[in-house]
Amino acid sequence: MDRFVINANALVVLQKEDEETVLVKGGITADGFEVLSTYPKGWLTFAYLMDHQGIWWFDARTNKARLFSQDTEAFRVVHEDYSSDSQYVYLEDMPVSPSDPGSFELLPGTPYFAKDKHQLYVKDSQHFHVFDEIDTSAAIAQHDYCTDLDHLFHLSSGLRYANDYKHEIVDWLREHYPDIPGWWQADYVHRADDAVQLAWNWYVTATSLFYRTEFGGGYRREGKETFHLVRGADQSSFEPLDGQFARDRNRVYFQWRIIREADPDSFESLGGRFGRDKQHVYYNGYRIEGADVSTFEVLGGTEHLGLSRDKKDVYHAQYARTRQPFGHPDDVLQRIKGADAATFELLTPSGSWAVDANQVYPWGIANKKIDRASFTHLLEADPQSWAMDRNGLYNANGKRTVKGIDGASFVMLNRYWGKDDQAVFSFVTGGVYRTADAETFQVMDDEGSAEDKLFRYSIHDGAVRKKKK
Repeated sequence: MDRFVINANALVVLQKEDEETVLVKGGITADGFEVLSTYPKGWLTFAYLMDHQGIWWFDARTNKARLFSQDTEAFRVVHEDYSSDSQYVYLEDMPVSPSDPGSFELLPGTPYFAKDKHQLYVKDSQHFHVFDEIDTSAAIAQHDYCTDLDHLFHLSSGLRYANDYKHEIVDWLREHYPDIPGWWQADYVHRADDAVQLAWNWYVTATSLFYRTEFGGGYRREGKETFHLVRGADQSSFEPLDGQFARDRNRVYFQWRIIREADPDSFESLGGRFGRDKQHVYYNGYRIEGADVSTFEVLGGTEHLGLSRDKKDVYHAQYARTRQPFGHPDDVLQRIKGADAATFELLTPSGSWAVDANQVYPWGIANKKIDRASFTHLLEADPQSWAMDRNGLYNANGKRTVKGIDGASFVMLNRYWGKDDQAVFSFVTGGVYRTADAETFQVMDDEGSAEDKLFRYSIHDGAVRKKKK
């Protein structure tokens, strides 16, 4: 097993199983040296160390230790790479702020969750984040599920609400927590059995407010409805604004979640996931830092992409941290780096193509390989969306460059056909037809008929048919 030793030159080294020794970089000394804890991760050994200067975290990836706390009296290793002193909880050597060391503890029944009075700590082998939308005083974990009295959460790529899946652990909760007055109990105070529609997706009972969602529906199949408690809402002043936003005298809500620090008096919906108050703009319930309230606009019909702008910046939705450095991941609005707000424009209602003076943006993502000067949008035929430049032909739906087409000579003939100097192309099938004679190929009508010197072509049920003259 790897171990830390002091060598003959009074330097701290890591002695590996094969007897190789590696100098521990960073400035830790032999004076007062002590190994507080080691944490094997794969074939690497991480560690909390101490010398006369304070507490160090050893990163086995770099063979370097970093001094991060001098509070040696209060410092304790909680578990693996969790530790704390009198001020902070740490992940490795990184302080989590805010955090409460006195109330920090691991949750039983799971390798993923810990908590303090402020928030839930979520950690798997690849990712770490905190989550403050759960009532940690009532938190219960069962492997990758975590619940409080009202809402269920599940860990996958991040922690998400999982109220649609309460049936997965309801029996387990009833067996192990029969005396806790949570949603799994028959006499739960916020049951939605008698909920009536207030407006849009907002529902009400005598004691509670809910936001209704439905999923899993399809042809001749009803979807499953779920009622999510709008926690802490004031019934007497509650006002739905549309199908996404509501407010009461104290707060603003996006669906069932509270929008932190939003001003209920001045708040208005901008459509879809967008809203604003007198000071800030919000997307999916999260504040867009630095957005200009007075000039902010949603670019029509693209709420699902989050395409929007103000006088300074262009924005799009991304699955990213809700705040740095440890916020939980969700759909948030981020600036498109390098986009020019003054010249940015949508070329299609779906947002499949947009441009500014300098770049082309398929689905709101800058594509530096497409030549802006020669770029032309050709055709929007759901679900296909075609465009070209001097280098090639592109389909935004599949983020595809069509192989075998010369952009410099390509021409669109109609919504069915195009050609370059060597080949014919079908916008319906997305196929390149090299056996067609490009020189003599011409369209015959606006319904897909065409011909070259030897054959006639037609479109039937999404396929190209070819017949000899």
